[in-house]
Amino acid sequence: MKKKVLGGLLAVSMIATMGAFNVSVSAAEKDNADIKIGFSSKDNSDTFVAAIADAAEAEAKELGVELLMYDAGGDVNKQISDCETLLAAGVDALVVIPQSVEGSAPVVSMANDAGVPIIVDNGDIGDKNYTAFVGCTDQESGELLGKWFMEESGLEKGSKVAIIEGPMGQSGQVGRMAGFEEVGMLDYFDVVATQTANWKRDEAMALAEDWITTYGDDLKAIICENDDMGMGALSAAQAAGRDDIIIGGVDGLDDAVAAVKDGSYGVSVLQDSAGQGRVGVDVAVAAAKGEEVEPDTRIPFRPITKDNVDAYLEGGVDAISGDDAAAEDTTEEKTDEAADDTAAEDTTEEETK
Repeated sequence: MKKKVLGGLLAVSMIATMGAFNVSVSAAEKDNADIKIGFSSKDNSDTFVAAIADAAEAEAKELGVELLMYDAGGDVNKQISDCETLLAAGVDALVVIPQSVEGSAPVVSMANDAGVPIIVDNGDIGDKNYTAFVGCTDQESGELLGKWFMEESGLEKGSKVAIIEGPMGQSGQVGRMAGFEEVGMLDYFDVVATQTANWKRDEAMALAEDWITTYGDDLKAIICENDDMGMGALSAAQAAGRDDIIIGGVDGLDDAVAAVKDGSYGVSVLQDSAGQGRVGVDVAVAAAKGEEVEPDTRIPFRPITKDNVDAYLEGGVDAISGDDAAAEDTTEEKTDEAADDTAAEDTTEEETK
């Protein structure tokens, strides 16, 4: 399933699937210094999530608004309690990175009952009655990762692979597995093991160590739903002397990109943590002021591979955002060349006759 996306660090596709949110006139009169934003993060021990939180704090400081940051530490019940605390503190808008699609859903009705705009950031949530969403489409990253392993890794159909998943029921885990299914990766390979490592590097390393021992030389790849887990798997493979195992993941973490550069890591599907944190706060501030906001802001994923890693390291995401367009241009050029060749053949045949 092909998708067209826009390039650029904050190139986004605005999808108006819900009505814009409006609040009271008194809210519209607020100055930034009077605005208090609540931010509920799912787990800042996750490197990527921490990067979103850091970007949100930096943006709040830049805008001159107060930001109250709470970290659920991977506990959905704590996240609900944190949101109760933030709403009781009188925040003007609430930003939530959901710990669980369904488990975190009650925070939406809590915010609506309190008359507080709620911005869902980074991951999906079961209750869609939120003010706005800012983030990526998790299934897209699974599709891109799955297609890379099927088409560009050099692995043969039927190769034995293992999959390391995120926490079961979280948006990233659900969406990325759906992406693998969508592109047919689960049928293309012989998936010998699938298990969660909860986005954790150390847990993924332990899993990979066990799998390398269990499956030996038959194990050809470890496909990871994020780069923290991918780096853990890579450490295990290197310690075992298994440089032949192909490993890849999602997030575009610095050490993962460096590993793509040195050839030890196959692919890192970049998602823009800074953009998600920054835009999440921007939308929350606008909603707190009673301004109309885009209900659905999607920031595209970009695969970083050996073919474009140098461009990315030199110019950032802007430097690799034209890959789709370039591919389309190449296809068009080939089509034009084929048409020219056909025309030339027809002319030759006519001259022969």
